[in-house]
Parts: sequence; C-alpha cells; structure tokens
Amino acid sequence: METKQAVIKKVIEEGKCSCGQAEAMAEGACTDPDCGDELSVYFKTERELVSGIGFSITPTACDVAKACGYAVINLAKDKPVMEAYLIGHKEVAAYLGGLAEENLHCAMMAELALKRAIVQYSNAKKEKLKKELER
Repeated sequence: METKQAVIKKVIEEGKCSCGQAEAMAEGACTDPDCGDELSVYFKTERELVSGIGFSITPTACDVAKACGYAVINLAKDKPVMEAYLIGHKEVAAYLGGLAEENLHCAMMAELALKRAIVQYSNAKKEKLKKELER
C-alpha cells in the first residue's frame, strides 16, 4: 500500500493537462488567503463535455496543492460540465487517498477554482444565447 506522500508524488509526476490556457473557453481562480497560493483551472468543451482541462498554480505552491490541481482536472475530464460542477473537495481528497485536516484547504481551493471556471463558462453561454434570441 502506497503512503499518502507517495500517492501525491505519483499524481504530480503522471499529471498531464489536456488544454492550454490560450485555447480555454473558461477560467476560474482561487487564492488561499493564508499561504497566498493561487490555483487557476481552465477548460474547453465539446458537446457539453469537458474535453480539455488544465490548471496553473503558484510556482512555490506545496506538493499537496499541486496534486489537488491534478486531481480536480482528472476528475472533471470527459464529464458533462454540470456533473463536473458537483466535484467537491471530498472527492479531490479521496482521489489522493485522503488528506490531513491541515491540507484540506488545498482540495477546497481546487474545488472552488473549478466551480468558478464552470460559472464563467455558463455565464458566457447564457450571454451568447441571449444575443442570439435578440436577433
């Protein structure tokens, strides 16, 4: 059985982003007020599925925060957008084999960045539909 630290290192080493920030349709960010780390999640869709997703994080962020970034994008990839919205910090932590209480804020930061990106996507889609209806 792998230790939590080994799981975190493995997730970071094997992590891949499937969407560049420039090609993203939406982006959401969250900054931890205590440590100052900022995590941004960005994604693109195809037929309302998250077809590509990536993240960026403060270079000095801890390994747990980086692993939570990879965890949230792995959990959301290929899911319907609204299903991805339901991903919470508990799922992020479980993906990593559980997190210590003092590290849960990293999973919460990943959850919030994903949710903010999805809200931005939904608002942009709503505005586009509104303009089409006004024609």
